[in-house]
Amino acid sequence: MTGHLRGPLRSRDLRLVLAGSTVSLVGDGVYAVAIAVAVLQVSGTAVALAAVSVAGLVPRVVFGLVGGVFADRLSRRGLLVAADAVRAAVVTALGLMLLSGEPPLWALVALVVPLSAASGAAAPTFSALVPDLVDEDELVAATSLLGAVSPLAQLMTGPLLGGLLAAYDVGLAMLVDAGTFAVSAVCVALLRPARRHEQGDRPLPWAHFRAGLAYVRATPWLLTNQLCGLVVTFTVSGAMTMLPLLVTRTYGAPTSAFGYLLAAGGAAATLAAVLVGARAPVRRPLTASYAVYALGLGAVAGLGLVDGPLLAAGFVVLLFAGATVGNVLQDSVLGSRVPRELRGRVASLDWVAATAAAPLSVLFAAVAAETVGLRSTYVGAGLLAAAASLAGLALMVRSGEPERLPPGREGCDLEEPAVDVVQSA
Repeated sequence: MTGHLRGPLRSRDLRLVLAGSTVSLVGDGVYAVAIAVAVLQVSGTAVALAAVSVAGLVPRVVFGLVGGVFADRLSRRGLLVAADAVRAAVVTALGLMLLSGEPPLWALVALVVPLSAASGAAAPTFSALVPDLVDEDELVAATSLLGAVSPLAQLMTGPLLGGLLAAYDVGLAMLVDAGTFAVSAVCVALLRPARRHEQGDRPLPWAHFRAGLAYVRATPWLLTNQLCGLVVTFTVSGAMTMLPLLVTRTYGAPTSAFGYLLAAGGAAATLAAVLVGARAPVRRPLTASYAVYALGLGAVAGLGLVDGPLLAAGFVVLLFAGATVGNVLQDSVLGSRVPRELRGRVASLDWVAATAAAPLSVLFAAVAAETVGLRSTYVGAGLLAAAASLAGLALMVRSGEPERLPPGREGCDLEEPAVDVVQSA
């Protein structure tokens, strides 16, 4: 039966990862709507949304760094199973608490912290694992496949299901999300990776981290990616956290319309990822990524100019399509231009750069929403994000695209012992 499959889907492990991550991402979409509904039920203010968001973002950043280090030292499969188990337990507790009544805001904040810590550790681990499952010449196709499924699950199917479940009972929505983590843990546990890291002598975790940081500092295109990611996160992350308020206060629509906007963006992102995967590889992928980022992120400004969810959906479609194309192009470069033994740490630094400014961004957006208004907050965020992307484009043109690693070259010139990757029995 599998003989009829082509490309990266021939890999049993990739099929398992695809199945597990798809189910888990549907749960993430359910959670995004459910937690917004839960917070607005408890306290319908920008400050409440900001408090829950910051409580989730800070541990994501911290454990994103920790996860990258341990992804290069320990079993990536084991780390992902542990992260899924923690998330399943925490979301189950959230669901049971919401089913029993209306919890205080502090209880929601307290449970979001360990949930986000586990998600932060899982993100770079997953990024480092995927290149181990397919051949390098199929990495772009595999990345595009995951990039197509991700928005379909997380931004379309999940929010639609989350809107329906949360309208019935927000606690039930949380329990459904918890079940998706359990499915993901089983799929990851069944993996039989063809590659593993040798368990020889390793430097201390801090030295291991510094070696990854040294590689990034010595690589101009990675520095450009991470600096621009930091700026874009600051400009956009907080504004997008206020989207439920924009829908209810400014557009005068029910909270469930927030989920439908995400679903429209998810559909556009899915189509965009499929188209990128179907066409020939882009000759200058990083340069192209910044060009589409500028177009997509600029659409955030449009959300502050329209008068209702229907028109806003058009800008959400443009935002998610542009962001997805840029992400697929950048992920394929990270997977093919970074030495295998450094991918966990580089992925964590890249991911943290894209999220580190988010807590401050959320606080800033909450203050801006209550002082200058939601519309002005969105217009300013979109214009600044587009400008940051254009600056990244200019820097990338100046520094040039990275070269592919020569066949068989897995090491790097860093002051740490190389971590060889060998075929397992």
